[in-house]
Amino acid sequence: MLKAVDTVVFIVLHNPIPSLGLWLFAASLLFTFEIKTKMVESESEAVHLFPHPADWELTAHYLAVRSQHGWSPWPVYLSWSCQAAGIFTLILGVFS
Repeated sequence: MLKAVDTVVFIVLHNPIPSLGLWLFAASLLFTFEIKTKMVESESEAVHLFPHPADWELTAHYLAVRSQHGWSPWPVYLSWSCQAAGIFTLILGVFS
């Protein structure tokens, strides 16, 4: 286990840009999970707890019903921005 931790630390220290891209993309997944849990708790139709192909429309559906429940739009905007920045940073780090 210690060798695995040393390997991860070595990769992060010597390749910080792709590592930052992965962390940003992981953050976008956490915000998407926040959106999914709110939608499941509100018992919205066509929302699955586990990843599903219908998740492409999840953020648009969240923005459509958020005013009815008094939710803030920040998880959607942070999810989009972290995902875009993460993909850009990951591609930049891999090809540089």
